[in-house]
Amino acid sequence: MNKILFLLLFSLFLISKNAISQVNQTENSFDLEQTKKRLTQEINKILKETGIPSISLALIKDDAIVWAEAFGYANVKKKLPATSSTIYSTGSNFKFVTATAIMQLAEAGKLDIDNPINDYLGESAINDFSGEGSPVTFRHLLSHHSGLKGPIEIVPIWERKLPKTLKEIALEISAEEPPGLNFKYCNHCYALVGLAIEKITGQTFQEYIIKHILEPLQIDSKGPVVPTPSMVEELALPYNLNNNNKSVPEYQYMFDVFPAGDIYLTAPEMANFYIAQLNQGSFKGQSILNSKSVRMIQKPQFGSDYGLGTGVIKKGNIIYLRHTGGVRGMTTYSLLELTSKKGLYIASNAGDIRNILAEIADLSLKLINGETEIDPLPSFAKK
Repeated sequence: MNKILFLLLFSLFLISKNAISQVNQTENSFDLEQTKKRLTQEINKILKETGIPSISLALIKDDAIVWAEAFGYANVKKKLPATSSTIYSTGSNFKFVTATAIMQLAEAGKLDIDNPINDYLGESAINDFSGEGSPVTFRHLLSHHSGLKGPIEIVPIWERKLPKTLKEIALEISAEEPPGLNFKYCNHCYALVGLAIEKITGQTFQEYIIKHILEPLQIDSKGPVVPTPSMVEELALPYNLNNNNKSVPEYQYMFDVFPAGDIYLTAPEMANFYIAQLNQGSFKGQSILNSKSVRMIQKPQFGSDYGLGTGVIKKGNIIYLRHTGGVRGMTTYSLLELTSKKGLYIASNAGDIRNILAEIADLSLKLINGETEIDPLPSFAKK
């Protein structure tokens, strides 16, 4: 029996040793040119088969973007090529940035993420379970465990109608259940967070984000919330896909819950933010968060697979951060591998294609990790 146990343990040791050896070999075999070639081939095939107008991606390794490229058209009718300077809606991937702003204010002693949100909203205080001893906190809001319900308004730009303000949204939010019980995805919760940022700082949401997050990340955008005229020239137009694998122009929309993701940036600009998340809050010597705050953001909350502004997935000993984003005519996808400091961000001007971007993201991460034996991606053409 002891001999059998010894042989079993020895076999497991050899397997583990070989696995580590393979990981180390893979780690050192990243081939940028092969990665470019493979992704270019796969993405161009997808664009041709599906009618997706364009895809822009940025690959991250350690503390730098190792490759940024765009494929297809920002404007299909005019055949205007997309580039890495093309601007897309971030969709809900920006929730990560909004959560970072809250953690910055917590570090500065201007709030506590476990204090009631109503302590910071003034006349815009919400109707929650505070009277029963269960107030909604920033932690609840950022992790989608608030128990709140509320309105979301989407307004086509050319209707010449303004969406609700953050204050108006707060007045219409109410509680369905005490906070901390269940994960329920909540865009209007991020409207409350954005309103709190404005009340605490005395700045608009856009002003705070530019000054305290984008500028330290060397992102030169002057209008992530309200695009400037020069930014509008770089915007990708939104499209949806029909059943004949053709792109169809979509209306441009404004969302009242803009801190939840109605934000406009390029793929490399968003990648700079993810580099900081992979490097303990630091980007090229500039810190936007301390390591304690970064760990808090990346920690699953209330037993869920969601941290503060980001999905958190653990597979074996590897932790991934993942999020999708979607507004009418636009889709985004982010995937980070924390242990190895690798990741990527993808943006497209086609709506509702999360499954396709997820496949591209998985392939990209495998290539960054140096894997070579990878099956071709399946066809995504509608049949």
